[in-house]
Amino acid sequence: MGDYLHRVTDAILGSAFMPASVRGKLMRLLGFKMAANACVWSGASFRSKRIEIGPEVFINVGFFYDGDDRAVIQNNVRIGQFVRLITASHHIGPSTQRCLVESVKKPICIETGCWIGSGVTILPGVTIRRGCVIAAGSIVTKSTEPDSLYAGTPARFIKKLPDPRSEISNRIDLAFEGAN
Repeated sequence: MGDYLHRVTDAILGSAFMPASVRGKLMRLLGFKMAANACVWSGASFRSKRIEIGPEVFINVGFFYDGDDRAVIQNNVRIGQFVRLITASHHIGPSTQRCLVESVKKPICIETGCWIGSGVTILPGVTIRRGCVIAAGSIVTKSTEPDSLYAGTPARFIKKLPDPRSEISNRIDLAFEGAN
């Protein structure tokens, strides 16, 4: 997309006057890979179409995706207000210019079942593993372990979260053991 055309399209897609259902249809029509039952709220900014949004995903107001590299948001993910996906950074240069012009791009993946709290920033190359919760205001600089709570700046492991699939499996095993 040309810069001007993209800015116009991004402003229309992010408009609070556009219902979320229409926004999703328009995004798919424009070539975004987005499930029909995903929901993107107003104020979202997508700087490219290099993003995949899976089924049952909810993206709240003020979402920002820089679009420099690929981003994947898998199924049943909830994204809070003003979350940022940053897929590019720069190498540190010499003292005459610390931020070198050439960008370093790395993809981001948010796996199935995650909850990303309000104001979270996810940096290049990070994978948020299945079932994670990222606490509000955190900055995620490294990939996470599945079914875990992370918080802070930078985000740190806080605790392991229960995996309902293993709990159901354990209950079924106990039921069969009790029947014998």
